[in-house]
Amino acid sequence: MEQKMEFRIQASNPRNNGCFCSEDEKISEAIETIFPMMTEEALLVWNTIYIPLNYKYDISVMIEDILIMLNNLRAKKQGNMSINWASNTFSSKWELQWEENKLLINTNWNRVLGHTEDLLNESNSIRVDKTSFMEEWKKLLEVLVINLKKCNYSVYNLLDLKKLIQEFNSIPKSGILYCNEEYKI
Repeated sequence: MEQKMEFRIQASNPRNNGCFCSEDEKISEAIETIFPMMTEEALLVWNTIYIPLNYKYDISVMIEDILIMLNNLRAKKQGNMSINWASNTFSSKWELQWEENKLLINTNWNRVLGHTEDLLNESNSIRVDKTSFMEEWKKLLEVLVINLKKCNYSVYNLLDLKKLIQEFNSIPKSGILYCNEEYKI
């Protein structure tokens, strides 16, 4: 019997606008610079509910918390943390608890694109394999690194790009939708 995947991410193939801003110092700023508003969105699937994530305005706001979350999950065998996702169109609170390779996430959804908050709050918890959860983020991180590099951003002009690359490289393989594509950046 195949296990139901309660969490996955479709990174899509967003186009960048080729822009570079010499004033950008953080990846969050650069992500907002390089992605136009009208491009493909990532899709986060939570208990079969699809949530669009806009690269320009959601991912750019979320990236620092994503990297902290992934680092904590990788570095600590057990722990817990809270994340208040602060994007206007991805506003929710996640309470993560993990031990060994088991991860429990309890959520409270405030606002998401598509107005599916009620459905999400009815199905607000997931239990997943911690490694599988981290693997779901790998392709999204890859999309960010590749597009940042295409727009001439590097570890020399973005203070935290090295952290993004390290988290990408520390995830052993891509999630279920991309498991046959393996890259090192």
